[in-house]
Amino acid sequence: MKYQNYLYFTILLFCLSLFINETHSQLDPQLSLPDGATARIGNGQVYDMKYFPDGTKLAVGSSIGIWVYDAHTGKPLDLLRGHTGPVNTIVFSPDNNTIASASDDNTVRLWDAHTGQQSEIIFQHPDDVNTVAFSMDGLRLATGGDDNRVRLWDRHSGELISVQDGHIRDINTVIFSPDGELLVSQAAQSDTFIRSWDAITGEFLSAIYENAWIEAIDFSSNGILLVSATRSGEVNLWDVKSSLLLTTCDMKDFGNVVVNSVEFSPDGKTVAGGVYGEALCIWDVSTGEIQKKINPIDSVTAFTFSPNGKSIAIAMEEGLIQFWDVNTKTLNKTILGHTSSITSVVCSPINNTLACGHSLYMNFYDFETGRHRKTISGPNSTLNSVAYSPDGKIMASGGYSNYVRLWNVESGRFLGSFRGHTRDVSAVAFSPDGNILASASDDRTVKLWEIRSGELIIIGDELNDLKGHTDFVSCVTFSPDGKTLASGGEDSTIRLWEVSTGRLIDTLVGHPGDVRSVVFTPDGQKIVSGSWSYDWDGTVCLWDSITGELLSSMRGDIPNIGVVAVSHDGSTVFYGNDDTIVILDMFNGEILNTIKGHTDVINSLAFSNNGLNLASGCNDGTILIWDLSHFLLR
Repeated sequence: MKYQNYLYFTILLFCLSLFINETHSQLDPQLSLPDGATARIGNGQVYDMKYFPDGTKLAVGSSIGIWVYDAHTGKPLDLLRGHTGPVNTIVFSPDNNTIASASDDNTVRLWDAHTGQQSEIIFQHPDDVNTVAFSMDGLRLATGGDDNRVRLWDRHSGELISVQDGHIRDINTVIFSPDGELLVSQAAQSDTFIRSWDAITGEFLSAIYENAWIEAIDFSSNGILLVSATRSGEVNLWDVKSSLLLTTCDMKDFGNVVVNSVEFSPDGKTVAGGVYGEALCIWDVSTGEIQKKINPIDSVTAFTFSPNGKSIAIAMEEGLIQFWDVNTKTLNKTILGHTSSITSVVCSPINNTLACGHSLYMNFYDFETGRHRKTISGPNSTLNSVAYSPDGKIMASGGYSNYVRLWNVESGRFLGSFRGHTRDVSAVAFSPDGNILASASDDRTVKLWEIRSGELIIIGDELNDLKGHTDFVSCVTFSPDGKTLASGGEDSTIRLWEVSTGRLIDTLVGHPGDVRSVVFTPDGQKIVSGSWSYDWDGTVCLWDSITGELLSSMRGDIPNIGVVAVSHDGSTVFYGNDDTIVILDMFNGEILNTIKGHTDVINSLAFSNNGLNLASGCNDGTILIWDLSHFLLR
């Protein structure tokens, strides 16, 4: 059954993506592109959704901003950008004129719901802001974030009214009672208390204790009931004023599940919950019995009722947003384009096709326009790395499995697997002649595999097993002449191997953190590497590839380095960090320019064949294509 669901989802996603690209790519503008970007692929991950009060539009809080969709056609109307981090929560003011958004950039921002114009008032937190709510009179804002505190603000002046302590973990939800008397908050993980505060003074009033981690809460429209969902799979209805448990909703159809989101229907007669990996359930509030089950084809991550309660919008783990009729449980329409993290991007050596690894799929796009060309459905495991063979005919992939897999690029046909790693495969790379494939793994090894060119079965033997790293191996790359392989690992080292014998040539030591990316310069004389440190002390190093000498190191005020790349002419180094691409002069280390537009760690970079464009893949679920002439003087 699971295989059938997976196959159905794969076929549906592929067909829908082709349909959308063929019929709407010219109609849907590339909204709010960053300066210097020519195209965006993907709309980012979905974190929250709210219907506009009149029901005509849907606001979607995403990793790159607030998308506004036509609720009837599903067409994107606007992208509100201003946050530099993912948007975790969006809410409308009581008068319906303002949208408030909470973000990982440590701010809450206000937007005109009619024009999309951002207010000049910004509410600043010391850490990520996860949640925001308007008071019933619209005069105050409540916010909560990763500093474990609840804050009350004057909505119009931006002044801080009060700060509430009490929670021991990150605040996930704050919400005012409909009568305006209470402010209720819920925190993450081991903090199993739902706390109530006086909505005016911020004084602590009472607490509701749950016996498991709390995932979500919501108020009924009459303000009497509070619903809570837990990681242990319970959905409980509480009397807010007395803190008494009234009803536990029926979960007999499910095993040990997580209910990750809950929301009362507008009339308060039912409550819905997203049962992760299973369904969206709707319970009768008076009895706690399951009234309906809606079965989307993927795990529910967020949902919201339409204002009239007749429709429900559901966001799913793999990026689909679907609109369902609540009464008939029929699917009305689907929005595509929202994606989880992009894990790898690479340009075809024979044409201007950009391939990317995304979750369970390899997608192919036109490098210049971002137009979708095709999808290859990978294994039922997330892809970490993809690589083209030098002739552009074969694609290798590695991911959250022990296997390295090969695919025919033109037909999408699966060609076979290399088996030998004992843990996940983190990176793959072809030798310049295409006869060898290298794979790096969490099992602390690098393996070399034979590619049998010109034969029906191209999966060859394991040629060598390179052991020496003392922690996960993160990256591998061949020298331009194919004689040397460089590997970087979480043991903070780069190791150089002789390809023909597997002999360890040298160990390069100089990074303070995990080496996440390593690349040879086009002439093979130097190696550039980037590292990731959990104290945010990233490093970019330049090495002599012959002697192993550390030539230069950039440390200090550099966030985590997710990827490094060298231009085709070898004159410039590009590195991607927490949200920025930095361009360095190869010879003197001078910063030539920075490229901004992503909102999360940039983990992959790929140049077009002519070297004039750069594609950046990011954990924010998007690929941006940049015109390099905008950033470099030529």
